[in-house]
Amino acid sequence: MGEGSVVQSECRRPQQLLENPAPTNAASRTLALLSAFDGSRSVFGVSELASRASMPKSTAHRLLGVLIDHGYVKRDGNRYRLGEHVFELGSRALRPRGLREQAVPFMAELHHATLETVHLAILHDREVLYLEKVFGHRAPPCPTTVGGRNPAHCTALGKAILSRSAPETVEHVVAHGLARRTPHTTTHPDLLRRNLSLARDEGVAVDLEECRMGLACVAAPIVDRRTGEALAALSISAPIARFDKRRLAARLGKVADVLSRACS
Repeated sequence: MGEGSVVQSECRRPQQLLENPAPTNAASRTLALLSAFDGSRSVFGVSELASRASMPKSTAHRLLGVLIDHGYVKRDGNRYRLGEHVFELGSRALRPRGLREQAVPFMAELHHATLETVHLAILHDREVLYLEKVFGHRAPPCPTTVGGRNPAHCTALGKAILSRSAPETVEHVVAHGLARRTPHTTTHPDLLRRNLSLARDEGVAVDLEECRMGLACVAAPIVDRRTGEALAALSISAPIARFDKRRLAARLGKVADVLSRACS
C-alpha cells in the first residue's frame, strides 16, 4: 500500500549516481537506460533519461532508437515510454508460475465483499513489487500501480512476506536502513523484528499509516508449504477511519491459505 514519490525518487538520484558509476559498455548502457524508466511516471524526455542513466544525451538518443526497433521502448512525440515487449518478458519472469492468474478471482471476491482495495505483491530486494491491484469507485487515494514498488519495512505486504522469510532476508532489509515515510513508520530494527514475530504468530501483518497517511492495510503471506517461506502476500487497504483489522484479516487469511495450498 502507498505511493511512490516522484520527489523522493529525484532526491535519491544524486546518491544513486555516486553508488552506480556510469556504465562502460553498450550492454550496460542499454540496461541502465531501461532502468531509468522507474518511479511513478511513465513517460520521459531524452535529456532526463540520459541524466538518470548517467550517459551523454547523444548516447541515450542512439540507444533509444535501438530499443524502439526491438519493441522495448515507444516514442510519443518527443517523449519515451516502455514498450509492451517489456511487459511480456516481465510476465514470464513471475514466480511462482500462475500465481497472479490464480489470485485474481479471489482478489475480485475480496473486493466485492469488502469494497476495499486489494493488492498482490512479491518481495523484490528490499521492496514489495505489486503484481495486481483490484479497487473500486470508493477507493481512497492509493496510487499504487501494477509493476510499482514500495519499501518492504513500511508496508503490510512487505512485513507479511518478511515474517515468513529467512532471517538473512530480514537482516538484508534492516542493514540498508529503515527509511521514514510517515511519522508512523517503524524505523528501529528491534521494533521491526518484534512486529515481524507478532505477524508470524497472528498470520497477518498490519500497516497503520506507515506508508501513507490516512491509509491502513492488513496483509497475509502466501506460503510455500514445502519450505515454510513466503512466496508473495495478499493485502486489503482501507482508510484508517473504516479500517477493521479483525474483519478484514479473517477474510484475507482464508484466501491466503487457499493460495498457499495451490502454489505449493
